[in-house]
Amino acid sequence: MGSCRSCGRKAITISDRIGFCVDCLRNHWPELQSEIESLHARTREFFGLPVKAPRSRDGVSCNLCHHRCRLARGEIGYCGIWQNAEGRLRGISPKAAHVSWYLDPLPTNCVADFVCPGGTGAGYPRFAYLPGPERGWFNLAVFYEACNFNCLYCQNWHFRKRAPRKQPVPTKKMLKEANSLVSCVCYFGGDPGPQAIHALYFSRKLRQRLSNKILRVCWETNGAEARTIIREMMKLSLASGGCVKIDLKAWSLPIHRTLCGVSNEQTLQNFSFLAELAEERPHPPALIASTLLVPGYVDEEEIDALASFLAKLNPEIPWALLAFYPQFYLDDLPTTSAKHAKIALEIARSYGLKRLHLGNQHLLSDTY
Repeated sequence: MGSCRSCGRKAITISDRIGFCVDCLRNHWPELQSEIESLHARTREFFGLPVKAPRSRDGVSCNLCHHRCRLARGEIGYCGIWQNAEGRLRGISPKAAHVSWYLDPLPTNCVADFVCPGGTGAGYPRFAYLPGPERGWFNLAVFYEACNFNCLYCQNWHFRKRAPRKQPVPTKKMLKEANSLVSCVCYFGGDPGPQAIHALYFSRKLRQRLSNKILRVCWETNGAEARTIIREMMKLSLASGGCVKIDLKAWSLPIHRTLCGVSNEQTLQNFSFLAELAEERPHPPALIASTLLVPGYVDEEEIDALASFLAKLNPEIPWALLAFYPQFYLDDLPTTSAKHAKIALEIARSYGLKRLHLGNQHLLSDTY
């Protein structure tokens, strides 16, 4: 059981790592902000990552994501990939990236599995090989080893131990994995955002190679890419039958900053922008939202605000609510309770949202 250093309240849903309850974070953020920033700084220093996005006055600008880093000579960007090498921005290229991958049999545990062609046959026969789940086909799951967020509960945090690698992986090597049974490629991580120029290039090469086949292009991202980048991501998904899955981690700035170390302003702006583009192809859905039900922090107030946001954009936007498992620096919280999940679904339904899904149900407990 944790305790809040501000109000003294004790509860199983208060993380001692964070040190504060959700109400104090929302209501007293100016007083608590520096302590949360110190926590995130410690988690990044341990892996040799910049504590904050560099803002050197005369630095080289990187405009790939919301950080818009300005890097002095020798400095590395917040993502840990891009750097100023002798006055030029260098990191990865379309021909190589810090990446790993595997072939995942369909249907898989994709966030969008409940509405996507691979999991349901939606869009058959144009975008799916079968009118139901695509058993016998594969997803090429591509993991990008970098991120521009600093989520305290990251389930894939281990990539920080090995990224960036000394030598990026050649794109030609990745292309060899694309056989005739691959019907979709999904980029995740980390996050594909910091290396999106590679993912976009690889997607186009892959579609050329399999031009007579169905090949959906999908993304799992925090949505903080530059507008020009995320537009191209959506264009590829729209044309191929794929989707952009954006993780709406929290609504209020204090909670988002606490859980992820950064602002969610660009994520919300980009989501609204993509919602308009997604209307071009309502079936199968091109835009999907997901939210991890972090005990004690992504509470009823956060879910209510996110549900209202989605309903105003389009109540047909699919929303996956995901049960939480303690990981990384938030290993002192319980898994999501069945009660928490039930209330979240009820709130979402009260706003008229029509395509809801509860993921990771096997993790639900009765702990609170």
